[in-house]
Amino acid sequence: MDLIYRAQEWLADRVSWIQYPKPRVRSLSGHAHGWRLRWQLRPKMNTAVAICLPTAMLFVPRVGVYLAILAAVFLFVYFKR
Repeated sequence: MDLIYRAQEWLADRVSWIQYPKPRVRSLSGHAHGWRLRWQLRPKMNTAVAICLPTAMLFVPRVGVYLAILAAVFLFVYFKR
């Protein structure tokens, strides 16, 4: 991420229509805030819903397999605390 930030700064110095990147906002205390805090404090998902979600997605016509794969990936991300 730092490389992208530096690259945008470099381009902004040399190309007139490219804007400088926004400064990164970090809390002074080191605690999470904003979306990161919301993600850390998210409510626990019902286990039955988590088990049935990918299976239920298979009943959607034409794109059900893709939705089931995405649901499984989402559940791995969601339950990784």
